[in-house]
Amino acid sequence: MNCFVASDETAIATRLGKLLTQHGHQCPASQILPLDRSLFALEAAQRDAPHANGGVAPVAAPPGSRSHEGQTDMVLVVFLPDPDRALATVRELSRRTTALVLAVGPVSDPKLLLRPLREGASEYLDIADLEDELSFALERLAATTRAGRILALVSPGGGSGASTLSANVSTLLAKAHGSCALVDLKLPVGDLASLLDLRPTYTIANLCQNAERLDKSLLRSCLVGNSHGVQLIAAPARISDARNVTAQGVGATLALAAQDFPYVVADVDHTFGEVQQRALQAADEIVLVLRLDFISVRYTHLALDFFKEIDVSSSRIKVIVNRHGQAGELSATQAEATLGIKFFDLLPDDPKTVNRANNNGVPVVLDAPTGKYSRRVQELMDKLERQWKSK
Repeated sequence: MNCFVASDETAIATRLGKLLTQHGHQCPASQILPLDRSLFALEAAQRDAPHANGGVAPVAAPPGSRSHEGQTDMVLVVFLPDPDRALATVRELSRRTTALVLAVGPVSDPKLLLRPLREGASEYLDIADLEDELSFALERLAATTRAGRILALVSPGGGSGASTLSANVSTLLAKAHGSCALVDLKLPVGDLASLLDLRPTYTIANLCQNAERLDKSLLRSCLVGNSHGVQLIAAPARISDARNVTAQGVGATLALAAQDFPYVVADVDHTFGEVQQRALQAADEIVLVLRLDFISVRYTHLALDFFKEIDVSSSRIKVIVNRHGQAGELSATQAEATLGIKFFDLLPDDPKTVNRANNNGVPVVLDAPTGKYSRRVQELMDKLERQWKSK
């Protein structure tokens, strides 16, 4: 997006410009202006922007899309030190331009929070938490225009088979819809490249290191695919590279991938740090994968509590049992009673078939499509897609 910053606080304005640039948006120093000059400059930019609609005033590009040169998509207005002047600027910008307007200021005054929104601002961002507030706002705006659905798979602990399920789910989605992006967020190192017999040159760490210039071209250069339509963004190749994976970079990667693919599957690590939290919050649907043993059920309880803490709605969470039918496991009814939930599905334990497929680097839904595990994964996806279509 092409962005302006309207502010009488130079330090805040400069910081906003840098943050926008880091997120891959255009905000040169010439577009960081004091309040009294911002409206004139913005109107001039919109008036001079090239467009092919017979002289009709240009409309702002969809959030997350590339702007026409000169066209302005978004203006951030800082409500310090004079909220009344900033409010007047928001009012005029909303009335006389097509750009999205975001207000930035303190949240200590509840009345101040509502006034910009009533005058046409899309959002009000807390200046005390500016980096995260802006990141989330940009992701929300990008999500309003993306076509793809983001599905996150996460296990509450190790050994539940979430990575195996991710490889097979993404394969079925690619088969049904032509393509599917698969993002390996098992840090520090993941298994998906091996499970799909792929040899990535670049990883999610490379994308995060270049988050300030992330676009579709860069995203595509980091994908490695197979003949079945799965396009993988791999986990870091080295343990030390995991430190380069950031929440900001992961959020931007998922949002951008969802503009290019009908489905994005994220295999999320159970450490539940900032990176994992960002992926879970970005997901349209979360599949929580557990086994029916005491430790896994206990960790599932903790994970469900964590989802509440980060405001992930329970309606987005599907809890499934994987490797069901092992000797000595808890009963599904007993586990449901303990967790206070109903399992969405139970996938059977089929170690011989699944292990052979994993060792050969071929998803089991391709290696043994008529096997009991493959059939149940297909039934799971059919069930999920029916629910998605009904929403």
